[in-house]
Amino acid sequence: MAGSTPSDGRRDLALLRASGSTARVLNLALVYERSGQTPEFAARPLFRTTKLNRALIIKHALRDHERSLFDRPEPHTTKIVFPYSATELGLGGTSVMVGERRFDQLLRNAVGGSVEPDDFAADLDLITLLHELPSFDPFLLREQLKRAGYEPAKCFFELSDADVENMLVFVQREIEPLASMAFGAAGRRAEKLSMRLAQKLMTDESAQLLAPLRETLRLTPWEFAEGAFAWKGFLYYKWMLRDFAATRAHFNTRFFDCVIVTEDRRVRYEVDRLRQDISARVDMVAKRAAAALSAYDRVFGALTRGDPTPFRDFLLDAPAKFVSLGEALGAVKHIYTFWGFRFPDKAPLRLEAAEAQDILQEFERMLNGIQLLGNLKDDDVLVC
Repeated sequence: MAGSTPSDGRRDLALLRASGSTARVLNLALVYERSGQTPEFAARPLFRTTKLNRALIIKHALRDHERSLFDRPEPHTTKIVFPYSATELGLGGTSVMVGERRFDQLLRNAVGGSVEPDDFAADLDLITLLHELPSFDPFLLREQLKRAGYEPAKCFFELSDADVENMLVFVQREIEPLASMAFGAAGRRAEKLSMRLAQKLMTDESAQLLAPLRETLRLTPWEFAEGAFAWKGFLYYKWMLRDFAATRAHFNTRFFDCVIVTEDRRVRYEVDRLRQDISARVDMVAKRAAAALSAYDRVFGALTRGDPTPFRDFLLDAPAKFVSLGEALGAVKHIYTFWGFRFPDKAPLRLEAAEAQDILQEFERMLNGIQLLGNLKDDDVLVC
C-alpha cells in the first residue's frame, strides 16, 4: 500500500499551501477546492482518475530513508501525495513515488481498484510525462501538455499564491511605465495604479481594470486572456532569472567548496570536470535566457511608447517560446533548489564520491537535454 506521511511530512504538506513553489508543486487539491465544481473543470480535468485530480504532485528530493524503496534510486523523483483532506493538508496523507518498487500497483491501490484499466493506463502515461518535465511552471506545463495532446482546463495553470505574492513588487515595477503611458499617471499615483494592474494581471486577467489595455491591443476577450497568460509567463521567467542572478555567487561557493570523499584521483577528476561543466552550462542558460527575454523588453518598450502592434503580435506567438525557456530555467531552479536542500547553510559540505557522481550526472543530463543550449557556438566556451 502507499506510504503514510510521517508527522514532519504533515508539517511539510501543510506548508505547501502557504509557501509552495509553482515550479516544484502541482497542487491539484487546491485547484479542486477552488474550481472543482465549475463546468470547465468537469469538462476538461487533468487526469481521468478522481483521486489524482485532488492530489499533490511534487518534484521531490529523496531522503536517505527513502532510498531503500528503489532498486536504482536517483537523487530526485516525482512524489504523488493523496491528502486525507484537500482543505486541511496538516492532516497528512498517503504517497507514492515514481520509480519505487511496484509503483504501478501502489498507485492503483491508492486511486482505487474500480478505476477502468484504460483510464489508469492513460493517467500513468500522463504521470510519466510530468515526471520527465524539469518543473511544473504553468507556462512550460501547458505548452508541453498541448504538444502531447492534452488540453485540460485553464484552472490547472495558475501560479501558486506564494509565487504571486513574491512576484508582485517585481511585476509592479516592470509595468509601471505602462501605467504612466496608458493612464497618464505619474509619481505615487503611477506606483499605486501599477500595483493594482499587477495584482489583476497576476490573478484575474478578465478584470475591468485591464479593459483599456485589451482595447489598445485590439484583442478579443479570448485573445486577451491568452495574451495575458503569455505576458505573465515572460514576467515569471524574468523574475526567475533575476532571482538566479542574486543567488548565483552563494550557490557557486557552496557548489565548489563541497569536499568529495575519495582516494581515487580519477573519480576526483571526473567530479571536478562535472562541476566545471555544470557551472558553465548554468551560466550559458542565464546568458541565453536573458537574450531571449530581451525580445520581450523591446516590444514592451514599444508599447510604452505608444506602439502596441509589436507587443500584441509577440504575445500571440509567445507560447512556442515557453518550452525552451521553461526547460532551461526549470533545470537551473532544480539544481539550485536541490543543492540548497542537500546542503542547508550550516550543513557540512561533504559528499561521498558515489553520491556526488549520481547527483552531478543527473544535473548534467538535465542541462544536456534542454533546447536553449542546443547548437553551441564557438564563442560559447564550456569547460570540459
